Amino acid sequence: MKQFKFLAALLIAGATFAACDKDDKNDEPTPAETTSASFQGTLTVDQTDGSTYTQENVVVDYAITDTAGFVLVFNQVSFSPKMPVKLDMTIPNVSYVMVGSEITLAGDKIVPLAMGGEFPKYIITNLTGTIADGTLSVSMNCGSSPMKFDGTKSKE
Repeated sequence: MKQFKFLAALLIAGATFAACDKDDKNDEPTPAETTSASFQGTLTVDQTDGSTYTQENVVVDYAITDTAGFVLVFNQVSFSPKMPVKLDMTIPNVSYVMVGSEITLAGDKIVPLAMGGEFPKYIITNLTGTIADGTLSVSMNCGSSPMKFDGTKSKE
């Protein structure tokens, strides 16, 4: 009989601890759900002659990695109508703050990567942006050229 009472007490204690486990789930995505995404949109670059160069259907990916932090990748972009090739430009170590489902971006003096190496001539300054409601909006100076990207999340 003592064993039965002891077993019953253990079961009651276990049920009490299980009942105390709160289910605090909400509708906000977890960091694991927001570690990467792709956006398609328009890239505009202010040219030195005062004109604006626009490239449509640009794909920008972001990823949060252990080694390079928050990374933006501009895929197959050109920054001028005179540019002979399109390239992928990676901007590593962008500062970010995630509040709920919104991510705020910031960065200054970041050396971008392209064509297998660093491009210090085109250092990224004054980077600001947001990811919210399925959109990415980011602006920055790439070297001396102001540029802006606005896009919507690509369907997966």
